[in-house]
Amino acid sequence: MPQSWKDTLQNPRFFLHIGHGKTGTSAIQSAFALAKEDLLNHNIEYPIEQSEQDKAAQFGITSGNWQHNPGESLADELKRLARARTNNHSILLSSESLFWHLETLFNAEIETLNELNLHVILAVREVEEMLSSEYQQRVKRHGEKRPFEQFLKSRHFISSHHKKAAEVIMLLNKNQIKTTIINYSKHKNNITELIFNTLSATSAYPRDSMQGVVVNRSLSQKELTILTIINSLFYTKFPWISARLSDALAKKLPSIESQQCRLSESSKQKLYEVNNDFIKAINHSLPKDDHLVGLSTMTKEKSLINRDLIQKIRREEQLSIDMIGTTLLTSIQNDCLQKRLSNKTIDQLIKLSQASDTDPEIRLELLELASSYRPQGKKLIKLLAEARKQISSH
Repeated sequence: MPQSWKDTLQNPRFFLHIGHGKTGTSAIQSAFALAKEDLLNHNIEYPIEQSEQDKAAQFGITSGNWQHNPGESLADELKRLARARTNNHSILLSSESLFWHLETLFNAEIETLNELNLHVILAVREVEEMLSSEYQQRVKRHGEKRPFEQFLKSRHFISSHHKKAAEVIMLLNKNQIKTTIINYSKHKNNITELIFNTLSATSAYPRDSMQGVVVNRSLSQKELTILTIINSLFYTKFPWISARLSDALAKKLPSIESQQCRLSESSKQKLYEVNNDFIKAINHSLPKDDHLVGLSTMTKEKSLINRDLIQKIRREEQLSIDMIGTTLLTSIQNDCLQKRLSNKTIDQLIKLSQASDTDPEIRLELLELASSYRPQGKKLIKLLAEARKQISSH
């Protein structure tokens, strides 16, 4: 009588790190890639293609080591992987996509789920932080130009991640699957190490390599404001512009302090009312000290004046403005080598140069670029002369 895959592999365990989004997943996956060999010493395999491992190990933004296959349920895939094992090592899969496709796991019978011996690791985040970060991602990658509150209204203030997390936790509990849930907002400085502890592989954590690493940081208020303006002016013509600028900011100014998007008190109240049931369901599975802020625990903002912090923010804002201006100018000039700018784009360059937040040197560079394509423009000649005079007077 042939052996079953369970008998052959003596009940292998799968660790599923499922995100969700905007909870430090890229940094966690970088740590997994760096620790791949050390994890093997703890009988944990992190199967990943070499190219993806190299990218993750260099702290690039990656999607982990699992991709959704619409032709195969997650339960069937895990059974197939288990059958292919030639040892009793645990298998570690990490991907935010797992969060959105975990329901296909429950197509299997409960006996199969028990045999797979799963351990799911899920991170959650405060609802305001989550939606602020999600909005920023839309600005950085998809040309979002609406203000934050308009973005929330278009989604009826629903946090899709919290709604899905509540559903996922209910299914995991119902099927008695071992689950570790971490409040990322309270543990963002050590979440990667906490996950290695959860894997019982504390010594594999690449502490020296991860020290001070920031992967894909969020934006400051000034950066966000400038990028939404640039998206409104340039995204249609240059759809790569916001991604290129945000990548330059993250890579060259990684330590700039990001800031949460601001909300009016009425919108904040609406946000917590709409998501209250989801937050309560998540909190039911979190330790009390790690509960997410909900409708009953939300507080009104108090504006505290910290002059040292204000000065720090102003210094950082100037660094960001300089970086955005330089990157924008270089990117557009490189693009212009291949094609001539339209009159509409030249008008937009002039408009951006006159924005109140534009640094004088960047204003001059933008006007010089516009002038190279419209050398006879009377208004442009006048603006260029004024910009040069302003620079020379400093």
